[in-house]
Amino acid sequence: MIDTDGRVLERIRELFPTLKGASRQIAETFKTQPEHAVHLSVSDLAKMTGTSEAAVVRFAKRLGFKGFRDLQIQLAFELGNSQDRIEEEIDLTDDLDAVIEKSYYAQVNALTEARDAMDYDRFRRSVQLLNRARFVYIFAQGANYSTGCDLSYNLLKLGVANTVHSDTYMQAVSAAVLDRYDVVVGISHTGANRDVVEALSLARHNGAGTIALTTRSRSPITQIAEITLSTPEKEIVFQGEPLTSRISLMYIVDLLFLGVALVRGRPSIDKLQQVQDALAEKRHPSAR
Repeated sequence: MIDTDGRVLERIRELFPTLKGASRQIAETFKTQPEHAVHLSVSDLAKMTGTSEAAVVRFAKRLGFKGFRDLQIQLAFELGNSQDRIEEEIDLTDDLDAVIEKSYYAQVNALTEARDAMDYDRFRRSVQLLNRARFVYIFAQGANYSTGCDLSYNLLKLGVANTVHSDTYMQAVSAAVLDRYDVVVGISHTGANRDVVEALSLARHNGAGTIALTTRSRSPITQIAEITLSTPEKEIVFQGEPLTSRISLMYIVDLLFLGVALVRGRPSIDKLQQVQDALAEKRHPSAR
């Protein structure tokens, strides 16, 4: 395989003068509409360019990829890497009083900005996907895993069958066997976790509904997911570690939980009561 070095669009521009017929038509689409082309299936791109699915696959291989999906994933990373990052630092020179103030205002601002930036239509569509899903798969790694677990726990309380995977093999296997009746939620603060992005891409290829939760609105995962729920990119960091992204993502998780509960109505209230009853005996006697 040719080493494209992550330069899909540059590679297309280099080859363009030598391309003819179907390959040239496909290349023209990627040159002029990369943000649109990255979302298309093989068949959709073939129809759009007046070519064939075989021609699309051959084009991807000519660029040096194993297939069209590999090209899409690499292009998604390429498009996502153009974003700007806005961050505020907590550094070692700050005293404890400054840390308290910086962290507090950063968390409050993160929630306010997440609310202001919420796309209501995308939120409603996400709730509908989760509500109708036969099974929900949640893919998250690292610091995002706890957010994924929280979403999993909340959905389970509503009777939504689901699982959360941080293991890359389990993500890949799950994405390979699901279908249009399933939904995958990919959670990535940066939106650039390659394992999660690739698993989400495979899931969408197999017909599943896909939702991305991220704080990077122009990141690779947003190029792959059917629906993206993102929060503003402003971040407070300590030695490169993000400190406010988790709270804004947890805000979205809470909204999804509440949204599904409201859509399901009375049955969701009954489920929550059943959960409370089941857990009552597990509390310490003095707390009952």
